[in-house]
Amino acid sequence: MGRLRGNAFHLYNMKRLHRFALASLLLLSTQLALADKAAPQASKPADKASAPKTNQKAAAKADEVVEIDTEDPAMKAAVKKAQATFDDFIKTVSVRNPNIGNISVRVALRDGKKLEYVWLAPFTILDKGGYKGTISAIPTIVKKYQFSQQVPFKRADVVDWMYTEADTRIMHGNFTTCAQLSHAPESDIREIKKRYGLDCTRSAP
Repeated sequence: MGRLRGNAFHLYNMKRLHRFALASLLLLSTQLALADKAAPQASKPADKASAPKTNQKAAAKADEVVEIDTEDPAMKAAVKKAQATFDDFIKTVSVRNPNIGNISVRVALRDGKKLEYVWLAPFTILDKGGYKGTISAIPTIVKKYQFSQQVPFKRADVVDWMYTEADTRIMHGNFTTCAQLSHAPESDIREIKKRYGLDCTRSAP
């Protein structure tokens, strides 16, 4: 009986991670399309609103349940990959290119001992070093932060990044979602690749 409970619990967790991955992609397909018009390249400041606040809040609401399991080996590898390729990502998105959009980074936000991982879109490279980005989800753990608030961050805070190519519809990066999908059925992974252009087998960036 204990073994059955263990298997059932494992299956529940896999379905839960899969649901979080799908929620991440649904959110990104909405919020990044809104943010893209405001900052087509990361090298340009983007302080202006990119879409009606009601639409932005609806997109942010969808992200309240999305989590990262930092103890998952696949997630640890995803964060390591994002960190290792971040400089190349910055080089790519800093060049004005109308074919590149949906630029976003996922960072660790801290409030005392509390920690939460949130997508920022758009974000800006600061002249004196470091970065600044706009929170595109509603934080549920680090309560001192709010949706649409601009926050500074460092390279070490980055756990993921992403952008898409308009002509090929290929989504680059988004390693944390790939980690969440690592136990999903192949049919679902193929559907996600077809719908969102996220190919977790591709080399970064």
